[in-house]
Amino acid sequence: MVEGAGMAGWESLRVDLLRYLEEAPGALVVLPNPHTVRRYERRFRIELAAWATDIAADLYAKYGELVELRVGALSFPGKELFVRERSQRLRGEPAEAVGLTAEPLQQLTIRSGHHAQQDVLVTNQAAHEQVLLTAGDLRSVVTNASGREVGCYVGPHNLPRIGFPIDPHQSRPVPVLIGTASLVPDLGYAVPPGRWALRISLQTEAGFYLSAPLELTITP
Repeated sequence: MVEGAGMAGWESLRVDLLRYLEEAPGALVVLPNPHTVRRYERRFRIELAAWATDIAADLYAKYGELVELRVGALSFPGKELFVRERSQRLRGEPAEAVGLTAEPLQQLTIRSGHHAQQDVLVTNQAAHEQVLLTAGDLRSVVTNASGREVGCYVGPHNLPRIGFPIDPHQSRPVPVLIGTASLVPDLGYAVPPGRWALRISLQTEAGFYLSAPLELTITP
């Protein structure tokens, strides 16, 4: 790309990015710093929330190959899965085998394309203390009726290790991060509205465990 074209493209793009940051909070998940001055440009990678397909379409129509767009877990407009599906899968033995159960404190509901942190009640039925190891919240995946993993949270995540100790035969609320970015291109960029299931990863020093499926309602 010639220098002039790159500068003109960036100058226009940075103005648009600043506008989207103000007008549509949360739409842009990963983006180049719009406050920098650039002379030589390569493609700009921009990651958007799974609900922000209209913004992705506008950026693609205006900038074409200047931008590499990802919406949720899929490329835009090609709908190719760019995250490693294997890395998004949750693995582990049934949590009940070690005396751990999770249940909703209230109906689990989330908007399609969005993510949110909600508390679930985790009970330790074992005769010893168990400590849940987290990065601030529990990981989860959305599954369909057959148990296939169809959605999850995609984006930056906290790195600090935070433990949630649960005494024997006691319960405590623990936050779980619920995301609806689609892992199945045929479903679109976001898991569509409807009744789904949520499985939660419960990690302790002893290993990884999976909760029984919890009912999850995804709304428009």
